[in-house]
Amino acid sequence: MTEQFSRRMPTKDRVEAWVRKQGWKGMTANIAMEVIQNWAPSGSDDCIMDSKQIQTMVETQKWIGLHIREVTGRGRGIVTTRIFQAGEVVCDYHGPVVSKKDGEEIHRRTNEKETGYCFFFKNSKGLSMCIDAHSETCHCHPGMQTVGRLINHSKRDTNIKPMHFAVEMDGEEKDVILFVANRTLNVNEEILFDYGVSRNSHNREGASCEWLDG
Repeated sequence: MTEQFSRRMPTKDRVEAWVRKQGWKGMTANIAMEVIQNWAPSGSDDCIMDSKQIQTMVETQKWIGLHIREVTGRGRGIVTTRIFQAGEVVCDYHGPVVSKKDGEEIHRRTNEKETGYCFFFKNSKGLSMCIDAHSETCHCHPGMQTVGRLINHSKRDTNIKPMHFAVEMDGEEKDVILFVANRTLNVNEEILFDYGVSRNSHNREGASCEWLDG
């Protein structure tokens, strides 16, 4: 049963629905509670995107267990509303994928208060790319605020790590950046990751950004 819910803790309703689908009768609620109480991430990191549950969340952007909140000294941030186990997928970083050159140009044109919404990475072909998440709402999910773009930076207190995957979706290869918990995350804990930049990055355009020191 663990392969059905390998990298995201399922809800009780989801497990009960799966149990009923198997045709098992009786004790459905008890089975569901036992699964949830004993659940832990399973499988290798390379297989994370094989999970239909993760694929669905990437496609719908309906990440459960996270809340947007004002954080003192940081502006908006993302906090947990449930416990996340070490190795569990928390959410993704979502937005249009552009070249590194275009991403740097977007960054250059962006005022200081709106920096931090470009995620630079190398794709499976070794090309330097960028996910541009400057838009307040998602271009492919109209009216929806995606949570990954609001995760704040920290070098000292990072509790999630980004992982890149190249996956086949809608008949084409797409780049997906997933954030995975690198330790147990408690309820009401802000999730943070190291942006991998400093005040010297982008020709010292971040020289006055004090938040980069955190």
